[in-house]
Amino acid sequence: MPRLNRVQLEDFSGALQTRTNDALMLDRQVKHVLNGEFSSALGSIIGRMGSIVQSTVVSAKQTLNMAQWLKNDGTMKYFAVADDGQATPKVDVYVNSNNDFSGTWSKSLQDWTTSLNINFTNFANKLFAFNGVDAPVAFDGSTWTAVTNAPATGIYPEVYNQRLYVLSANGTLYYSDVINSSGTDFTTTAWTDRGINPNDGQKGRMLIRHRGRLIIYKDESIYRYNGTNEPEAVITVGTHSSNSVVLLNELYHHHPTGIWRMGVGEPVLISRSVKKYLDGMDSSNWTNVAGGRDLENVYMWIGNVTIKDPFAFDYGRSYTDVVLVYNVYSNNWTVFSNWNARKWYYDSVAGTTYFATSTGKIVKINTGYSDIDGATANKIQFEVIFQPINAHFLEKDKEFDQVFIIGKYSSDILIGKDYEDMKVRSAIENEIGTANQGITCKELWVGVSEEYSDIPPRIDALIVDKINLLSDTL
Repeated sequence: MPRLNRVQLEDFSGALQTRTNDALMLDRQVKHVLNGEFSSALGSIIGRMGSIVQSTVVSAKQTLNMAQWLKNDGTMKYFAVADDGQATPKVDVYVNSNNDFSGTWSKSLQDWTTSLNINFTNFANKLFAFNGVDAPVAFDGSTWTAVTNAPATGIYPEVYNQRLYVLSANGTLYYSDVINSSGTDFTTTAWTDRGINPNDGQKGRMLIRHRGRLIIYKDESIYRYNGTNEPEAVITVGTHSSNSVVLLNELYHHHPTGIWRMGVGEPVLISRSVKKYLDGMDSSNWTNVAGGRDLENVYMWIGNVTIKDPFAFDYGRSYTDVVLVYNVYSNNWTVFSNWNARKWYYDSVAGTTYFATSTGKIVKINTGYSDIDGATANKIQFEVIFQPINAHFLEKDKEFDQVFIIGKYSSDILIGKDYEDMKVRSAIENEIGTANQGITCKELWVGVSEEYSDIPPRIDALIVDKINLLSDTL
């Protein structure tokens, strides 16, 4: 039996790729990863960091939003929006003086319209609040007061060119007078409006300032507006979820066709490598996709997923609370699970990231190596499946005698003729997992599985040696 060259994979910087067939996968890509990341040590796969519940705003009621009031002198307060939990519910704004969303919450602004989120922006040392129905108000550090002439139909506020702008659901863009010379209020109480193709059958979904322009999102279109131009919908891929829009140098958003990135030019689809997860989400969740960020990653919560691709190895498998994670510097994807991240908030003062859950909790991420909720430290399930090893002889049977996985872990090494055949066949010693099995097949499937709650697993290399071709000649 001819002996083939051993296979040594020691660079996994290509990260997750679910879109291509096995023969076309690059050596540095993996077929599957869950709760692992590729950015902490380039070339390696490391179990993700954990999370910790900071507080509960209203128990069992979804936290709809989070915000900070920021004054120029550094004074700040933290706010959250939630259903008040009463028999006849209203939406309230709660305040917390702690600087990390921890501690006890008290009502600050009460009895706004049921189930409507409240959106905020800081301007003129005030925190402005809009929800599209109730009269807009502003917080000055101690009290909330009405904003004279501000439109009640405004939902998405943004500051641009020394004015406060706000977009309504029907596509009307409202804007205030410019700020006064002391920077504490508007010069006058006048508000003006203009239409952005109003009532065109698409909802206004988000307003955000980016690279010297206002970006206006609707369901199936995006507009750019500099304050004077006539905006046109030359971009015909918008978003159904205002919460999915993320600014991290460039803009990112979810659309039913995938996750898109937009700089100064046209938006680009970047999510092909994780398409099976997007295809596996329920379309009723398109309006609920929630995007967040930290210093180098974009997070997209897409909810529960069931894989629908009949050619996928995990066809029919369900994943809970899937978060797709994109690293903006290495341009790669990974997949996290069990983060019920219905709304995200990035604290630019502290450089920390939080998400809010459907049960009222506010959770801080990138801390420790378990998901901590009070006294409970939930273990994180880490999974990797490498690209199947065929030693460049796709059509012929081989005998695979030795498998080594190099790293720092206490993981189970799974080996088999295919996904269904994968079993634990390993012994770990001196940070090297070894399997001597003599498995005969056309391609060898190798994976790693580990539950951890303290030191995360780290995978540095996969080596398959002593590969015998079951043929007389090469």
